[in-house]
Amino acid sequence: MVNEARRSADLLWAISRPAAFLQTVRIDGIDVVAEAAARGRGVLLAGIHLGGWEVAAAVPRAAIPVPTTVVVADNWLAWAIEHIRTEVGLHILYRSGTALAAIKVLQRGEALLILGDDAFGSTPRTYDVDFCGSRARLPAGIVALSRLTGSPIVPFDVLPLGARRWCVRFTKAIEPPNRDDGEVGERHALQLLADHWTDAIRRYPEHWAARFAISWGAER
Repeated sequence: MVNEARRSADLLWAISRPAAFLQTVRIDGIDVVAEAAARGRGVLLAGIHLGGWEVAAAVPRAAIPVPTTVVVADNWLAWAIEHIRTEVGLHILYRSGTALAAIKVLQRGEALLILGDDAFGSTPRTYDVDFCGSRARLPAGIVALSRLTGSPIVPFDVLPLGARRWCVRFTKAIEPPNRDDGEVGERHALQLLADHWTDAIRRYPEHWAARFAISWGAER
């Protein structure tokens, strides 16, 4: 609760003064995104509800060499702040939209930002993976898009360093599953993502805002 309050305070500052935010933010691994985007197959920026990606909404236009679309919830809060997201250069894709719309973003060679730990809404296709020391069923959307489009997956997180001091970290790209590998390839890629998320959550558990249902204890 304390960290959520601090994040919200910094969010109000960042969206009202994006230039000041960009002067103080630390960005690690942006070369990974640039190399992935240079392939021309689009890039999937895959995060979870850890820290506060919204605080860093101005970073994509300032640092990522291709346009960035973010997949967001289709609810009153998302509608209310849509203008804030678009003013800092983000394109919006509502989660209630079609998979084809997301595929088209990647086929244009652009970036698609998705938070992959939340299966809220219509029941998604999931895979059971090792996650945070247990088995859990996580949404398969990110890895399915990667397989269908050949887009590499770049895990990222956005975490505070202090008051009005944030770090955006991009890590080693996960190669897209071979198109012909089907479910096997998607499961493998999702496990690699889950390993990254587990590591980040273990290091910063107090910043994981898991306010949604996760199906734990799935069968191996």
